[in-house]
Amino acid sequence: MMKKNKERGNIPSGRKRGERSGSERGVALILVLVLSAIGLIVMTTVLYVITMGTQISGSEKRYRTVHEAALGCIDVMRKIIQDQAATTIPGITIDYPGTPALGSFTQKLKASSLAGFNTLVSIDTNSIATYDLTIDVGNPVYRCYAKMVQKQQGNTNKGYKKVITKTGVVPADPGMGLKNYTYYTFTILAQKATNPDERIKLDLVHIF
Repeated sequence: MMKKNKERGNIPSGRKRGERSGSERGVALILVLVLSAIGLIVMTTVLYVITMGTQISGSEKRYRTVHEAALGCIDVMRKIIQDQAATTIPGITIDYPGTPALGSFTQKLKASSLAGFNTLVSIDTNSIATYDLTIDVGNPVYRCYAKMVQKQQGNTNKGYKKVITKTGVVPADPGMGLKNYTYYTFTILAQKATNPDERIKLDLVHIF
């Protein structure tokens, strides 16, 4: 009888140990789940940062490439202005839209001002009426759309030593002869031929 009573007395303490063990396992499971969630968040953040860094690096590379293409187009534009309507340059594809081709651009080059031309319309690559010429450079090809938006005739002030020089007036040394300059302003839109999303817009001011 004494032995049975002892065994019966041990039953409640065994249940308590079982309940305590189950509670500890539950806490451990919750802790594991929390740590797993934290690890997942950290890994997701790391992957996001790496992905964004790659995208930014790619965007910067594309920007630099199209920017270099635009600078190449600017060099071609300077040559065209110096030649006063050069139609061809070796190794460079230049297209003058309009009827006749090169006609409207030649008129702009020879005009004393652009008062009679529509210079306020932004360049639309789908409308040839909104730009004067296109230049293809590089491989892969980048196409530059150029439009003359301003032209100003400069003059020479021979008495510059006594008169304050104003905007648009270029002084010249007596005996050197008069030097007449023209200020050309172009808007240039450069973009990749196969991906128009890679684009850049620049303004060129050239004195000739």
